[in-house]
Amino acid sequence: MKNVQITIDEDTLLKVDRAGKPLGLNRSEIVRRALREWLHRHAVEAFEQEWINSLQKNPDEAKRAKDWAGIQDWTKK
Repeated sequence: MKNVQITIDEDTLLKVDRAGKPLGLNRSEIVRRALREWLHRHAVEAFEQEWINSLQKNPDEAKRAKDWAGIQDWTKK
């Protein structure tokens, strides 16, 4: 692991310490978890935007939905 120096306002740091203490989490673990969550959200948002862009360039046709309706099987086996 690498050490990274960051600057955090005192109010946020106090809240981090209060939230982490009962969970047994130190500041570093809380920041790591927050960064992982942010990276995950960023990846999802990027995928969604890519999908939207693709649909704008090549929109689905409503009549094609009927083709797929017969193929779908929503029951568990």
